[in-house]
Amino acid sequence: MTTTRFLNAHLVDPSQSIDGIGYMDIDGGVITAINLGTPTKNSKIDKIIDCREAMLAPGIVDMRVQSADPGSEHLESLPTLLAAAAKGGITALACLPNTNPVIDEASTIDSLCLRASRIGGPRLYAYGAATKALAGNEMAELGLMAEAGAVGFTNCTSSIPDSLVMRRLLAYSNMLDKPFIQHCEDRALTREGEMNEGETSTRLGLIGSPSEAEVIIIDRDLHLLRRTRARYHVAHISTRAGIDAVRKAKIEGLAVTADTSPPYFLLNELAVSTYNTAFKLSPPLRSEDDRKAVIEGLADGTIDAISSDHTPVDRDAKMQPFGQAQPGASAVDTLLALCLTLVHQGQISMTRMIEALSIAPASILDIDGGTLTPGGAADFILFRPNSSWIINGANFMSDSRITPFEAHPVQGLVDATYVSGKAVFTRD
Repeated sequence: MTTTRFLNAHLVDPSQSIDGIGYMDIDGGVITAINLGTPTKNSKIDKIIDCREAMLAPGIVDMRVQSADPGSEHLESLPTLLAAAAKGGITALACLPNTNPVIDEASTIDSLCLRASRIGGPRLYAYGAATKALAGNEMAELGLMAEAGAVGFTNCTSSIPDSLVMRRLLAYSNMLDKPFIQHCEDRALTREGEMNEGETSTRLGLIGSPSEAEVIIIDRDLHLLRRTRARYHVAHISTRAGIDAVRKAKIEGLAVTADTSPPYFLLNELAVSTYNTAFKLSPPLRSEDDRKAVIEGLADGTIDAISSDHTPVDRDAKMQPFGQAQPGASAVDTLLALCLTLVHQGQISMTRMIEALSIAPASILDIDGGTLTPGGAADFILFRPNSSWIINGANFMSDSRITPFEAHPVQGLVDATYVSGKAVFTRD
């Protein structure tokens, strides 16, 4: 075994209340020691890496990523997705089941995770489809997928419309002790929608989707949750009403968690005014009041986690009139830098950001990661929070290069990403 010491690092680990200059030792892919201050001389250290006061934190656990592979490899292959994630400081990612074929049986989970392990890089986990072919009608084989390693169940980019089916899904998820991940949107209200409904949609002549469509599904599901006592997670929450509902549910003691993504705390519906389809997302960009509510929810912990919501899109599908364009954007390359914007603005602390990006998603999904505790896997990142750069999709490691943050100035660069002590990305 080779013991490596990371010296002069600014260690940040919310799980251990660590925040300061110190060192960390790893051996055989496992963290063996972490301490603040200057270490005593140790002849057993084989290699020393001087971090020059770069921040060393648990690797990002991205709990919402869409993979175009298998089925649409022309949009993005699994190797480029994993490489882009590593460049962005992501050490583990959970993929939605809307691949082709759909991940609605155990064999497809085995296949995807095996391929990822052979590629190397960040750890890849998979959700199981809640319903067969994601049709929303017939429950999939949840038990077999749980045995195969599914970290949770979801119907991806659509909510379950049938309340009886939803009740059964929550009951089975509870029995299997897996979270149910819900995209909260009442499609009866949004089916024709092109952007968030309001003054801006009227001015632009675009069909609006009312923000109430989110909280209506949340409210229904919370009633079912009181009966089933399952673990329920609201994906990419985007409205004040939805956040208020989650806040009240947590106070009530229900097992409810939520995540959001950078567009919902950095952008609002006014960005659509240029008709640039890069700003067409699902959920749509909301009002300024909703944006502020998302930041408030992150700051007080109502929103537990931040995910990239990475969605590979076909450039031809974006080169359409706004209403006909496909929603989605590339996001793994930019996740850390965009989240650091809130830190630089004083909206949240560095430790709160690391918690939302690492320990919270790992805890929600019951997977390893999110901590630098000795004895755990050496999954961590080195980054410089004040390094400035301009987002340019053409430079993304991901094959999908459309982003609503094109030409956006940010601060925060990843120097290196380590998985089990092995560097899967280094800027040099």
